[in-house]
Amino acid sequence: MNVSNPTYQQTVLDSRWLQASVVGSLWASTEIILGSFLHNLQMPFAGTLLAMLGVMLLTAFHQRWRVKGLFWRAGIICALMKSISPSAILLGPMTGILAEALLLELVVRIAGANLVGYLLAGAVALSSAIVHKIITLLIMYGFDIVNVISNLYAFAADQLGFTAISPRLALLLLFALYALLGMAAAAAGYFVGKKNSRLSVSNKIQIPDADTGSDMFSLAQNQHFSVPLLFYHLFAIAGSLVIMHYYSVLVGAFFVATYVGYCIIHYRRSMRHLKRPWFWVQALVLTFLAVVFYNGIDSGHLFSRKGLVAGLTMNLRAVLIVVGFSAISVELRNPVVKAVLVRRGLAQLYLSLGLAFSALPVLMQQFDRPVALLRHPLRSIMQSLSQAEAFLAHFTARAAKPKVVIITGEKHSGKTTFALNLIKALNEKQIALGGFVAPGTFVENRRTSFQLYALATGEKYPLCSIHPGNGIRIGPFWFIQETLDRGNQLLDPTQYAEGTIVFIDEVGPLELKGDGWAVAIDKLMQHPRLTLVMVVRRSMVEPVVNCWQVINAKVFDIEMPGQASEARKYFVGR
Repeated sequence: MNVSNPTYQQTVLDSRWLQASVVGSLWASTEIILGSFLHNLQMPFAGTLLAMLGVMLLTAFHQRWRVKGLFWRAGIICALMKSISPSAILLGPMTGILAEALLLELVVRIAGANLVGYLLAGAVALSSAIVHKIITLLIMYGFDIVNVISNLYAFAADQLGFTAISPRLALLLLFALYALLGMAAAAAGYFVGKKNSRLSVSNKIQIPDADTGSDMFSLAQNQHFSVPLLFYHLFAIAGSLVIMHYYSVLVGAFFVATYVGYCIIHYRRSMRHLKRPWFWVQALVLTFLAVVFYNGIDSGHLFSRKGLVAGLTMNLRAVLIVVGFSAISVELRNPVVKAVLVRRGLAQLYLSLGLAFSALPVLMQQFDRPVALLRHPLRSIMQSLSQAEAFLAHFTARAAKPKVVIITGEKHSGKTTFALNLIKALNEKQIALGGFVAPGTFVENRRTSFQLYALATGEKYPLCSIHPGNGIRIGPFWFIQETLDRGNQLLDPTQYAEGTIVFIDEVGPLELKGDGWAVAIDKLMQHPRLTLVMVVRRSMVEPVVNCWQVINAKVFDIEMPGQASEARKYFVGR
């Protein structure tokens, strides 16, 4: 086979992304375990504790893998793993994690990968949590929240007797406290990482051989996607914010209610955040604070009409942001959007995410219980570091995928006939073949049956017929279960030597639903030593590529001029 064509080199996952997959998945597991535990308890400063653990974990891992870009890559993976889920996407956790990772990366590159550099990076990264919180509040509630918080602070300062501390000084003191906490977290991570790098590593982990492409974008089976809707949501959010700013709260409420109602109907499963009682408790508390403190407690009026309007407006903004970003998160899972992201150079990130998600269940089982994790964070990080190399080895083995070639065209365009001619040429070259093709039989220009032709043995098996029988009906054909079982056996990768070309005719809607040859293809995708040739109808190429995350599939459309000869040249040369 001509494998020297430089245009179709196989994607190899960068070692930095593999290492980031390990760190990002470990970080995400702590965020998921502790985040859920702390927020369910409504524990104050939960975000600060999680940020400190993040600084500690990243600093510790950087002692083992001193590679540029580890922080920001792990941050992207962790943020997406925490934010992309069937529940509502929240802007806060994703941007907070990203900001923390990017600042760590920036400061360490400037100050150096030494103790001083890590201390400065930890101080800056954790202090950014305050800025992040302020920006999040402004986005959610607008600038009215500043007036409410300022007057609330003045009231609290007066009651507690520390009026000499101005809001500005109080904010500076808060920044200083967060900087010290960040330095403490970085120092702990640094010394843990140094100590662990001198210890022997543990390979006692067991990660199930689940598909690395476990779809982090999974939704309801009947969920429909639309690229125009993605832009509509962006426009609707911006437009509603403008309307609420320039018009009355009633006008804004009408537009927000209309938009939210549509989203609840269209994205039912993604609106779970609105079902949480705490969301509405917060809304009531915020409205009360706005009513009482909008004009200041010294005004002598406990009720403020402007405060009521401001409180309602802030809550409308909050509902709009939560619902809007939930809807956007669904549309971002559109297979078309995923394919575009892959083609735009994000293949490394996409594959890394698949690897990280495949290990997440194991990581969550291996971590201590949330209380123990809080009591002994350094011990938990030591455990993670000791298993890092084993996870990296597993990810490296899983990252490689076989070469994939797709033969495509419209229905009845001769795809199988072309594959048979190609097989004949490959046999003449004495190239090892496996799998099968399924040629059809025509009666009066109508396809009436298919046979399964096993390439390794030359045996033929009746696959399906339009005549009713004791098989499985799929469309107009009745399939024989024994032949389906035999086909899956023919696709067992363990029976083929390195370099074998395995044909699958064909891959279509049945496989995309998880039936047909889907399970066998999943197994074949874990054997990079093979080459897979899939016969796929033209309309199915994009879904098939997305389903198995085939980044560099070589597609030959035999109905396009010159493509048939190019395919033959690719396999057997001139």
